Amino acid sequence: MPVTKDSGLIDAFGANLLKIWPAGHKHKLLLAVSGGGDSMAMMHLASRWASGHDFDCSLITVDHGLRKESAAEAAFVSGVAGKLGLSHQTVRWTGWDGRGNTQMQAREARYELINQHRGECSVILTAHTLEDQAETFLLRLKRGSGVDGLASILPKRFMASQQSGYWLLRPFLNVSRETLRSFLRAEGHEWIEDPSNDDESYGRITMRKNMVRLTDIGITKEVLATTALHLARARSALEEQVKVFAVAFVTKDHGDLLIDQQSFVILHKEIQYRLLTKALNWVASQSYQPRFSSLERTLEHVLAGRPQTLHGCYIDIKKTHIRITREFNAVANMRVPFNLGCVWDKRWCFMPKPGVVVRRNWTVMPLGPQGVKWVKANSDVRLPFHSLRAHPGVFDSEGVVCAPNLIEDAIVDATFCTKPPTDAASCY
Repeated sequence: MPVTKDSGLIDAFGANLLKIWPAGHKHKLLLAVSGGGDSMAMMHLASRWASGHDFDCSLITVDHGLRKESAAEAAFVSGVAGKLGLSHQTVRWTGWDGRGNTQMQAREARYELINQHRGECSVILTAHTLEDQAETFLLRLKRGSGVDGLASILPKRFMASQQSGYWLLRPFLNVSRETLRSFLRAEGHEWIEDPSNDDESYGRITMRKNMVRLTDIGITKEVLATTALHLARARSALEEQVKVFAVAFVTKDHGDLLIDQQSFVILHKEIQYRLLTKALNWVASQSYQPRFSSLERTLEHVLAGRPQTLHGCYIDIKKTHIRITREFNAVANMRVPFNLGCVWDKRWCFMPKPGVVVRRNWTVMPLGPQGVKWVKANSDVRLPFHSLRAHPGVFDSEGVVCAPNLIEDAIVDATFCTKPPTDAASCY
């Protein structure tokens, strides 16, 4: 392939990528490509850079099926990928029921589908640009977001999942949309314009079209992106403080988290909010945060010594610690057929022990009151009632078969499979 006229853009892409590349990961790039100008430019630039730097490059397109043109757009991406000698796969989202926030649900589904189909690739690239960063900043400013929200789109983010997770990298956050399109035009490459980019019913599009007014008074996309970068640095510093406290004063107990109460109450309120949020997300295996208004109210009650429920968790206050456990009502109807490697509540992985063949019609479900009685009758486990009844057990038609995460069992093993997004703290 001939060298692009804008070799500086390729070099900039490579420099940005290597700056945020997670250490120890294989040199495999999986590009999320929709067919739009930004992602098509990423495909051409990344494939060219990768071929000269011993990186493998492949593509994935998520067809959300929300527009009649989406299948043809995925086929377009596949055709261009084939000409470049790149492997490509299209995965289709079929889970939307027509209700709720379409964009938010589509985004969450996109990242989950990528996780399901990424294979050995642990680094995924998206083509978010300088304008995306500025627009996100303004949208979150409008909502009254704090430091985390205004830090906007992070160049590097770990997407946790049951078994491992993957890194999401955005190497174009300092590159303008027009720069990428100028590259495509100069090289003679095609792309698809999404008609929804002119639909002002979407808040992002309205913000995009009004950016010119801010530019006229000196609030440019570069200024907004720089501000987001400064806030991202402040966010990182706060997160490091949370990790330091977590390592020293937070312990795990059968999937619960115990926070040393005496140390917690003297923390700065901002660190308390962050630690509580991290703990709730870890116990509930959630990637999104609770609403701040709910978090603020809950923390006030916790500090006053009153038990609370939030984010699918039960927060209990003891003399020496704050215990965060799974809320029973959040998992009460969760049933998973027992089979090899089945995962319950995205937290517990059940496996027959080596050499054991299980051919029984078993179900993994929360212990509930019946299971709590069984555990207490068969062991000296001292977990609180709220923790025990939200723990998983294996049941048959007659009742509890085993609770291997609490009591050693000769047939079944249960391991806690939620993985931390970093190695810096033991609690999340």
